[in-house]
Amino acid sequence: MSKFKKNDTRSKKSIVKSKLDEEFAYKSVLLTAIISGILLVISLLFNTQIITIFMIENTIWFYIDIIIKTLVILLFFLFGMISIGNYKELSGKPLDFKIVLLLFILSLIQAYRNSWVFGFTFFGLIVIIAYFYFVQ
Repeated sequence: MSKFKKNDTRSKKSIVKSKLDEEFAYKSVLLTAIISGILLVISLLFNTQIITIFMIENTIWFYIDIIIKTLVILLFFLFGMISIGNYKELSGKPLDFKIVLLLFILSLIQAYRNSWVFGFTFFGLIVIIAYFYFVQ
């Protein structure tokens, strides 16, 4: 047996660092979920036409309106996927296809009133899912 005790500061530092990283990851999940919820509310307000962005029937404003509505829906889907994916990663489970399909359908439901927004949203969602599939 040795006369001097070993210094356990290295293991304590790694445990503390691990807990801090996990807390930061849970805060990140919560933040992205809040952003996703805010984007869902904004999207529902715009796409159900409770709030109209542009009242002018000019073609330029019509296309800008479609782009804004589509981008809000796509950002909702993106932040929702990030939030759920990070939570599943922290809990040690893989991301289910059912959850992705549920978010996909929820995103398309938001755009049901305008066929242009629906089409661009559908195409954008397919691109995002393909990106996550091939990159991840």
